Amino acid sequence: MSFYADLNVAVPPELSGDFLAKLHYVCEGLDGFDLAPDRRDRVRFRLRPNAAVSPEAVAARMAEVAQRMCGTYRPSKPKVLVARRDRPVPFGADPHPLLETSGQLKRYGAGRYGLGPLPLKLLEFFDRRFKRLTDVHAASEYRFPSLVGADVMDRCRYLRSFPHSLSLVSHLREDLEAIQRFARSAAWTSDHLEVGEQTLAPVQCLLSPTVCFHHYAWLENTAACPRHTITALGKCFRYESGNLVGLERLWDFTMREFVYVGPRDYVLEQRQRSIDHAAVMLDEWGLNYEIVSASDPFFIEDYSTQVLIQKAFDLKFEVAVPLAYKAKTLAVGSFNYHQDFFGRSLKIMQAGDEPVHTGCVGFGLERLVLAFLSQYGIDPAAWPAAVRDGVGSCPMS
Repeated sequence: MSFYADLNVAVPPELSGDFLAKLHYVCEGLDGFDLAPDRRDRVRFRLRPNAAVSPEAVAARMAEVAQRMCGTYRPSKPKVLVARRDRPVPFGADPHPLLETSGQLKRYGAGRYGLGPLPLKLLEFFDRRFKRLTDVHAASEYRFPSLVGADVMDRCRYLRSFPHSLSLVSHLREDLEAIQRFARSAAWTSDHLEVGEQTLAPVQCLLSPTVCFHHYAWLENTAACPRHTITALGKCFRYESGNLVGLERLWDFTMREFVYVGPRDYVLEQRQRSIDHAAVMLDEWGLNYEIVSASDPFFIEDYSTQVLIQKAFDLKFEVAVPLAYKAKTLAVGSFNYHQDFFGRSLKIMQAGDEPVHTGCVGFGLERLVLAFLSQYGIDPAAWPAAVRDGVGSCPMS
């Protein structure tokens, strides 16, 4: 049975994807939803038979999401820095079935996939090419843990801006009885591990949603911080509920990042260098793509304000690659400028006692693999020569 939520505000077409993505977090009993046909101010939804919330409550929550995201939203024309949308695409289908059938991709659960030799070699090739930016930026290479302190995420306001995507980490309390009780009673139910909350220790860490936070925490309380660039490859973790679909949206994924720290002009110059060199590489790989202004997927609190600020000050650009089989684009990389936010938040100072400015460039490698394979397929013989020769022989296992 379908129910309807009247939103009292029309969802702009450019926000519909982000708006619908947020509805997965409205309640646990949802069993599907979409914008009602020919109505941008109404959502049609279904509830599971055992849902613990009424249709009226769900409709009210959906209306609240719409009001917070769209009520004060002001559209703006995207700024396109690079446009390569006219290249012929020899494939254009969904590569997931072919990869799974040929044993090159294994789904373990929502947002959790294993890569076989073919996509893995492609991922490693892309990362090797991105690492060439190390010389361009005179960057030092770092390695960071997957865990990040909850205190750092709090000071950087990530807990408020992106609470829906957090993955909290805990462990059993250092208590003999609690550990023994867990060992006797913990069991896997149909969809989760049954654990008594009283046996778990307080949360001190999170799985890191990005690589750059580690470097900012490294520099915390630094005086006269010199301008510099670093790079790191790391695992990132973002829970995206019902949006976890194939390699498009992974709970954990691999990111190559470059992080810039210093005066404003230095950070913006380094970011522009990354944009220029990324375009050269994407062209070399024969991809259809755009580098276009964008905003982060903030949660509903202060959504419109945050989006407006990012677009008004050109704080974020994305590499958007069209997925022909879904008639949508997929962001495979981003170029970000944070102004002096992290300098102020973590007391990282330039000479002269001014907060540093920061920026980062990140490439989601699994997403890039998917985007490439969606345009060229899984047969290396059909790939552009630069990619085919770079990857080398990739026999199907």
